[in-house]
Amino acid sequence: MLVLGIVGSPRKDGRTNQLVGAALEGAASVGAQVQAAYLVDYAIRSFTGSGGSSQALTYCPAELSALCAQADALVVGAPVYYGDINGLTKDFMDTVRIPNENGKPALGISIAGGSGKGLLSGVQSIYHWFYHRQMRAIDPTPVSRFNLAQALEGLRASGARLAELARHPQPFPGAGREDRWADVLAHYATLPYLDRGPVDEFVLLASQLIAAASGAQAELARTELLQALGLLQAGDRAQAGRHAVKAYELLYYAG
Repeated sequence: MLVLGIVGSPRKDGRTNQLVGAALEGAASVGAQVQAAYLVDYAIRSFTGSGGSSQALTYCPAELSALCAQADALVVGAPVYYGDINGLTKDFMDTVRIPNENGKPALGISIAGGSGKGLLSGVQSIYHWFYHRQMRAIDPTPVSRFNLAQALEGLRASGARLAELARHPQPFPGAGREDRWADVLAHYATLPYLDRGPVDEFVLLASQLIAAASGAQAELARTELLQALGLLQAGDRAQAGRHAVKAYELLYYAG
């Protein structure tokens, strides 16, 4: 049983590799064979044709597509650039051919290593791809440098869970792709973060910063965050966003 980690960053020694590696460690701990594939090592071309998805599949190296098809489960990690995953990872997702993708267990990680902004929109992009490819994804993992240690620990557990799922694959039922959508949609409706927006992203980032902070500034930020949460519960997302940003800025610029 093979769990394949896709490292989407062009930097092989960066946080993306560290995070994917943690998930692979978890998979290996329960007996899975693991392997990392670095997209920067492959000549993946941006799709510039006009022949639709069937033509796009010719833009990904055959050996990379074959490796993804061989894998019993996938871990995909990507850095966030300007609010979304980087182009190298997107080119891979646009062009890779995985004929046995139905129900393949998958785990996605986005890392917004600077300000943290984009950690949710980035992981959502990966899970939108999993969804459209009808993989059976688990545990969306949005990461900033503020929660990196917790994310690494959580990914070891997620990697172990992924490997266990791969031992007992569960393709979505249906005679063909179009017959599966109700079950695919029901599965993805249970996953966290996928229905969250920019306000929720600032709430998450403020929470991460507060968890690592102390002192008067942290208390001020906590007060702002509580106001944001109350306004969210009341349905006022615009004003909630103002307080969430204030909570974030009190600590982000203080450090």
